[in-house]
Amino acid sequence: MRIPGTESTGTGPNTGTESTRTRISRTRISARFTRAHRALTVAVLALCCALSAGAFVGAGADAAGAADNPASGSSPVTVTGKGDFAKLKVKVEQTRHLVNQVVKVSWTGATPTVSDTAYAADYLQIMQCWGDDKAGPDPEQCQFGGSSALGPGSGNQAAGAYTNTRQLSYGSLSDENQTLPPPSPSGISYVAFHSVGGQITPTGNSNDFFDSNTTNEVPYARTNPDGTGEVYFEAQTALEAPGLGCGEAEAGDTAQTEGRQCWLVVVPRGETEVNGTRYTAQSSGLLQSSPLSATNWAQRLVVPLHFEPLGNFCPLGADERPTLGNEMVAEVVSRWQPALCQTGGKTIFGYAQVTDTTARGKLGSGTPGMVFLNEPATADQIPADQTPVYAPVALSGLTIGFLVESQAPTSAPDEVKARNGRRITSLKLSQRLVAKLLTESYQDGNSRFAPSTEKNPFNLGRDPEFTRLNPEYAHLDFGGKFGDILVPEALSDSARLLWNWVDQDPAAREFLDGTPDNKGKYGDAANSGMTVNPHYKKLDLPVDHFPKSDPFCQEFEDHPDNPLCIQDKHPYTLDMHGAARAAGRGDSLARTSWDKTTTPPAYKKDPPQPAGQRAMLALADSATALRYGLIPAQLRNGTGQYVAPTTAGLLAGQAAMRPGPVKSVAEAAPATKAKGAYPLTSLTYAATVPSRLTAAEGKDYAEFLTYAAGDGQRPGVAAGELPEGYAPLPKALRAQTVQAAATIAAQAGKTPPEDGPDSTGSGSASGGGGGAAGGGEAASGTGGAAAGTPGGAPAGDGAGSAAPSGSPKPAPSGGVSTASPKPAAAEASSSPTPPWALGAVRYVVLIVLITGIAAAIGGPLLPRLAPVVAAGWRSLRREDDTT
Repeated sequence: MRIPGTESTGTGPNTGTESTRTRISRTRISARFTRAHRALTVAVLALCCALSAGAFVGAGADAAGAADNPASGSSPVTVTGKGDFAKLKVKVEQTRHLVNQVVKVSWTGATPTVSDTAYAADYLQIMQCWGDDKAGPDPEQCQFGGSSALGPGSGNQAAGAYTNTRQLSYGSLSDENQTLPPPSPSGISYVAFHSVGGQITPTGNSNDFFDSNTTNEVPYARTNPDGTGEVYFEAQTALEAPGLGCGEAEAGDTAQTEGRQCWLVVVPRGETEVNGTRYTAQSSGLLQSSPLSATNWAQRLVVPLHFEPLGNFCPLGADERPTLGNEMVAEVVSRWQPALCQTGGKTIFGYAQVTDTTARGKLGSGTPGMVFLNEPATADQIPADQTPVYAPVALSGLTIGFLVESQAPTSAPDEVKARNGRRITSLKLSQRLVAKLLTESYQDGNSRFAPSTEKNPFNLGRDPEFTRLNPEYAHLDFGGKFGDILVPEALSDSARLLWNWVDQDPAAREFLDGTPDNKGKYGDAANSGMTVNPHYKKLDLPVDHFPKSDPFCQEFEDHPDNPLCIQDKHPYTLDMHGAARAAGRGDSLARTSWDKTTTPPAYKKDPPQPAGQRAMLALADSATALRYGLIPAQLRNGTGQYVAPTTAGLLAGQAAMRPGPVKSVAEAAPATKAKGAYPLTSLTYAATVPSRLTAAEGKDYAEFLTYAAGDGQRPGVAAGELPEGYAPLPKALRAQTVQAAATIAAQAGKTPPEDGPDSTGSGSASGGGGGAAGGGEAASGTGGAAAGTPGGAPAGDGAGSAAPSGSPKPAPSGGVSTASPKPAAAEASSSPTPPWALGAVRYVVLIVLITGIAAAIGGPLLPRLAPVVAAGWRSLRREDDTT
């Protein structure tokens, strides 16, 4: 595993990881998905979406740009420009086995961008297109122009008026090579957008298929003084970009190894306009025309993008075995699913992402199936006559991923300003710095108007403790950004692990107890004197969630009944996947702009941060962080080393783990003093109770574990391989998994379940897998045939639920145990029914009814509803504990 910014440990970027998830938005569904044709597209894909084994590069170099070794089978592709851009070479790091992910695009040999404060000339424009012609797409087939709703340029860096549009009418400036299409009623001609489904939008810059919040276009990509540059481009499938249809599979074809091909198009812009004049001849001193204009389009470079297929590919009529579990394993399970249903017994293994508590409850329910968790079930969850078997399957890390670009004020030294827009590849965080971020203690992680933090630094960039540790961030100005971390709302063992790491550090604990960071035993006189937000003072740790406890709301005279509250500015995501994808897009998910034109009036979603001016942090598992182009931060371990979740760091972290009360399950060691150990290393186990399985179920689950311990540990980007961000299991752990598989196969069916055979839901699957890829920011579930890409829901709707804007939004409170659960013993001890369970009894009939309806609609759909039910159950638990 290579992670940028950790060269001392031999690391660097690779974003070729994949997974499938179903996103269920609980805030609102964007208006664009209420349109019938899009809703139908997403619904069909969400029910059928699948991953398959690898794709292959078909077409060779196209007429617009020569690709190196097009038939060699290598995933990276380099294309070379022509004419005035003959020295330009653009490299796309991954072009096969693509899902919704971020891909690095870099270039050399370009002319440096004219200005470091504007996009006047000499830059690149990048977009994704569909098209069946082997020579590449037409401009009508490209997703471009959505960003124009935010105005020309990027943030405060100006650009020509039409450079990020589809518009072809430029006043006195004209392109003699361009035939103007019929104008709009206002007399303006546009490049029409032709969707893959045949719908045509003849005018305008955005449409039913993309807008400023969902487009993945990069309208301005700056070239450095040395002629190099790079961007991290989001490849979108048919779920995120239904107008392009990338990855769609032909109906009924279960043998497809590749979905619909799409294209990455790069249009280099020089210093000459479409009429042959220099950019300086324009009144603004800026290039003005659209990259889709014929003269500019003729300079394009194109690279074919090969996507994993969305659709059915698992054998018809195969048995389906359900699995469910936490998010740490979601990426790898979804990568294994398509390979498992094509080998051995060709069983389809469904997967539903749920909370750890739900997974442990399922394990002791009498119909365990197979679950994935980090901590074992508690004694009161496993009946005395049942013995769980635990098998390690995935080694990864919990990480704080970052996307930060250098942003210097005009007063900064020239050498600092020269780095404007460049991505920063290193970030170190101590436990105390993370405590500051998680407790809304920076003004920009709370509100600059909140009295609770008015004396604290604005953000990390203004905190001397941070800038001493990270000198590359000195002299930078991040505006109102870089003051918090995007975190999920759901309860999790991962949250407890992170808080454990914070709590076991004496400097962080001292800060949380109320001591300023320049005072006390562990303070430093050079620090700012920052104090913890008083709403978090003496926070009892560890907890299994991330509270947002500051009730501050900013009021406005023109809408006094709708104040702007903390969870409007700093919302939850529904899971770590949603946090990583949002951060990779520069999307804070905040809603801070009052829109009185809507019914009812409300705060509308902020657009993503402009390219070159992004500063995002997100909590995610290491595989998902890398998938979306985030760089994992280096975290301080018990020896004082700052370590990233590289393969070496994860293996050292795993080696530091020791068996807990359940001897076959190792406990995480966040305070380890092992050299080179990553402190948030996470080892995920598969678990089941063999005596509660039928013989057929035991055979299938044993086959899953055998694959997980064998071919599933081979790193790679193809279906069936281990995604980037996971470390291959050491030999001893693989042996443990193989032994667990043998135990399950031998013991299953020996004590038939009282509920009858096959009680965990096996049976004949009517399609290729019963899985789906859907929206991205919610907890998710996939069937065995599911893989591909999270998508479907608009990118802007990934925030977790929040209270209405009209009232303060208190943090989750009450009823959350701060102690680690008691592991299961050989004999289960009796335990009184907790109050929250008694309070929830009144909802049993309703829950059973809803569950029954869902089951009647289709078994494969049911696991996807589990995360939502779990979230509701959690709310009931808190409500009754508070009562």
